[in-house]
Amino acid sequence: MWPVVGAVLPQAMAIALSPVPMICIVLVLLSDRPVRAGLSFAVGWVTALAIAVGLIAWLTDTVAEGHEESARDGIDVVQLAIGVLFGVLAVRYWRKRPEPGTKPPRPAIVDRMATLSAPGLVLAGAAAALANVKNLPLVLSAGSLLGGAGLSSVELIASVAIFVVAASLTVLGPLLAVVLVGPDRSVRSLRSVEAWLLANLNTITVVLLAVLSTVLIGKGLDLFR
Repeated sequence: MWPVVGAVLPQAMAIALSPVPMICIVLVLLSDRPVRAGLSFAVGWVTALAIAVGLIAWLTDTVAEGHEESARDGIDVVQLAIGVLFGVLAVRYWRKRPEPGTKPPRPAIVDRMATLSAPGLVLAGAAAALANVKNLPLVLSAGSLLGGAGLSSVELIASVAIFVVAASLTVLGPLLAVVLVGPDRSVRSLRSVEAWLLANLNTITVVLLAVLSTVLIGKGLDLFR
């Protein structure tokens, strides 16, 4: 189990380090009712990830049963295709980077976070997890790797749970910090994090995509073993 968990940790960390969800949770925690709002967002995020990764892993495991070699080749194709996609996206984001001294544009979802109700925040958390040009391929990549590893049902569930927790660290971590430290004492730090993330949004995205492209293409090249 642990080797396949290690194999999907890069995808989990890439999801966790996505700048837009990190900005969203910071804004949620700066609202009038930060703990309740943060919990709503986190519930949507974790639930969406768990369902999506679990479903893909289960489908892959079902298809792979009795067709291990073909399934392995299919998984390699998926990794290779997603790696190439991320390489293309990295180039695209690099070319769209703001000129020096120009303020980067704010993502549209950022300005809507403060106006959402609790159900809206649950949906926003789910959307931040999956309705993302980068996260959805990562979920597909991780789910296919987990499902194609030939794990038992218990091991598969445990592996999916570990993946979801790892991918949620930057959502659950700030929420836990605010609960422990207190909303009032957290405001200054949250404001600093928000400003830094917005200023470096494009750079973080390009670096993540470039690293992931290299990792996934490397895994996908096993197709030509």
